[in-house]
Amino acid sequence: MSDTRFRKVSAGRGLAWISEGFGLFKQAPLLWIGALVLWMILAMLLSLIPFIGSLAVNLTFAMVLGGILLGARQQTLGNPLSLDALLGGFKAPLREPLLLLGVAYLVGAIVIAIVGALMVILVFGTAAFSGDMQDLSFGVGTIIAVLLILLMAVAFSLATWFAPGLIVFHGVKVVDALKLSFAAGMANLGALSVFGIIAILLALAAMIPFGLGLIVLLPILMAASYPCFRDVFGDGSPPGEVRESSIQ
Repeated sequence: MSDTRFRKVSAGRGLAWISEGFGLFKQAPLLWIGALVLWMILAMLLSLIPFIGSLAVNLTFAMVLGGILLGARQQTLGNPLSLDALLGGFKAPLREPLLLLGVAYLVGAIVIAIVGALMVILVFGTAAFSGDMQDLSFGVGTIIAVLLILLMAVAFSLATWFAPGLIVFHGVKVVDALKLSFAAGMANLGALSVFGIIAILLALAAMIPFGLGLIVLLPILMAASYPCFRDVFGDGSPPGEVRESSIQ
C-alpha cells in the first residue's frame, strides 16, 4: 500500500474549490469550453457505435479526468493551459493505469446497477407475491433498497474521487488509489458535501437558460478538481512532502 499522505480540510474549502476552479477557468475560458465540447462530441459519436462505443467512453473517462488535473496544475504553476496537457491522460506512462481505473469505474457502475436491479426485483416481487402493494413491509423495503443504493453510490464516488490524481501525480497503483481515495474522502466528507451541494445548486441555476449555463459551469467544476486534490494530497510533488494522515 502506498504511504501517500492526505490532509483533513475544513468544510468551507468545498466552496473555495469552486471559486478557485472559476479562477482557473477564466484564465483560458475558450480552451476549457472547447475541450469540454470536443469531449462531448466525441462521446456522442462513439455512443452511436453499438456496445463498443459506450464501452470506450466509459473506459477512457479516467484519462479525460487525468488530463483535466494536468491542465489545471499547469495553470496553477503559472503556465498557460495547453491542449497537450489536457490530453496528457491519453499518453504514456499514464495511459495504462488510467485505463485500468476506467475499468474499475465500469465494474463499479455495473455492480451498483445489478444490486439496484436485484433490490427492486426483491421488493416489488415480494409485494406482488403477497398481493398488497400498500403493505407496510413494501414501503419499508423500498426505503431500505433506496438507502442501500445511495450508500453504494456514495462509497463508489468517494473511492473514485481522488483516484485519478493519485495515479497521475503520485504514481499510486489503481487498487491502492481507490482505497486511499475512499479514506481521504471519508476524512473530508464535510468539504466534499459542501462542494457537491453547491455544485448541484449551480447546475440547477445553469439549466434555466436551456441548459446553456452548463457549458460554463462544467469546465469550472472540472478545473475545481485540482484545487480539491491539491488541498488534500498536495500539489503533485513527491508523496513524502505531504504530511498529517496516511493509509498503510
